[in-house]
Amino acid sequence: MRRYLLPISLAVLSFGVLLPGMLFYLSKDWNRDHVIVAKPVASSVKLQAQETMAAPQDFNEREALRVSQAAIGKQVGDYSFLDRGGRTVRLADYRGKPLVISMIYTHCPIICATTTRSLSALKLSQEALGEDSFGVLTVGFDTENDTPEAMDDFAKRMGVNLPKWEFVSADSETIEKLSKDLGFVYFPTEEGGYNHITQTTFVDGQGKVYRQIYGDEFENKTLLDPLKDMIYNIKTAEPGLAGLSNKIKLFCTVYDEQAGTYKVTYNYFYGVGLGVLVSLFIIGWIVYEYRRSPKRNHPEHE
Repeated sequence: MRRYLLPISLAVLSFGVLLPGMLFYLSKDWNRDHVIVAKPVASSVKLQAQETMAAPQDFNEREALRVSQAAIGKQVGDYSFLDRGGRTVRLADYRGKPLVISMIYTHCPIICATTTRSLSALKLSQEALGEDSFGVLTVGFDTENDTPEAMDDFAKRMGVNLPKWEFVSADSETIEKLSKDLGFVYFPTEEGGYNHITQTTFVDGQGKVYRQIYGDEFENKTLLDPLKDMIYNIKTAEPGLAGLSNKIKLFCTVYDEQAGTYKVTYNYFYGVGLGVLVSLFIIGWIVYEYRRSPKRNHPEHE
């Protein structure tokens, strides 16, 4: 019996530790893509002109998507904008943290408003990821009409109240350069509207395009996943205990489908701890039973 005691003990202990880990692993969604299409591509590359408008330049959806995808990994320049109060905002102000950029024009009939309202789901990520951990920038690319006043009115109509979300405008040269960096393709129509790709761009803390998503309506997880990845990639790079703590927090951050948001749960470690205690109890019981077994009471030699 003695020779089986150690293997049995190790088997029980390993089972108690590994089972919670296996269950936790199976419960998580490990899909990670740099390109997320919220809707089929054909419908997600929207043409934003009114029905009566005729575009002076053909909008090639396939080419627009190619340009958008080619921007992933590229550096975004440091441009200056005017916020709703007429104050200067620079992209450099957001360096070190992820930034979500949405290009809109304020007199867009439907789609730009729908996209902006859908982005309000980002509010659900702040409790788990941190209110100051990322920024959101809605940029008006119609330089003639998207003034600070127009952007302010648009934000109020959308009911936006998310901290770190600003609505900005800029001159035509800045918009042209920013659009090129982001892979954002748009063309004016004869009637004053625009044909443009409907994309939301995620920029990492180093100012590089990290991910593109397409469409005007998104599931909460579609918006939260890239933010989670970028935020914890930054935090886990910190030295010492801070980095270790953030790695543990990243590991324990899971998506709650019912609430539509991320939450931090330490159930894995609770399960491992419980498994270890149960395993030690079983091992102790085996040792106890082994020691009190009558087979160990050998007769004395005379």
